[in-house]
Amino acid sequence: MKKSTIAIIGALIIAVCAGGAYHAHQVKIKAMQDEGVTQLMASVDTGLYREAEQKEIEKILKSTEDSIRKSKDQTEIDTLVADASAKFNVMKTDTEYTKEEGVAKLKESIDPELYREAEKKEIKKILKSTEKAIGETKNQAEIDALIKKASAQFAELKTDAEYTAEEEAAAAAAAAAAKKSSKKKSSGSKGCVGTGSDVFN
Repeated sequence: MKKSTIAIIGALIIAVCAGGAYHAHQVKIKAMQDEGVTQLMASVDTGLYREAEQKEIEKILKSTEDSIRKSKDQTEIDTLVADASAKFNVMKTDTEYTKEEGVAKLKESIDPELYREAEKKEIKKILKSTEKAIGETKNQAEIDALIKKASAQFAELKTDAEYTAEEEAAAAAAAAAAKKSSKKKSSGSKGCVGTGSDVFN
């Protein structure tokens, strides 16, 4: 066999081997990218968010997936997934918004400044315990029920104006009673009045 033929065969073998190695490398990169995209998609549940957040999440998912598909480095892919996850984590879920709205509604249902110190303390306790209960639930109906219960407790408390009206009414009643009593005493002290000559005439 001529040397040139041997050289050609050798070059072909090398080319086939190189082609096989390149193909194997491409398969490995594709698998790495696929795994990165799988991790990306698993890092967020879009169903937990409201429409505005869902749209933002979709944008992040698309741009991150595009970057992953262009990458050939595992560390870079891991960083892309971690960065996207960090963005998702700072977004509020529908449940978080619902709880915040519930707490805001609770606080709007009462103005502590209308009450006296004892009632203010009671209001603070009710607000604190109700807010804690809202934080522990994920159900809108339960949140509404907690707010309703707190509102009923607030309704049982007297405002400063109500106390003042009661005190003024009590003071007026006491004054009227004292005046009436005073009139009775003055009318009871009147006796028989006259001169000595009236008696003998």
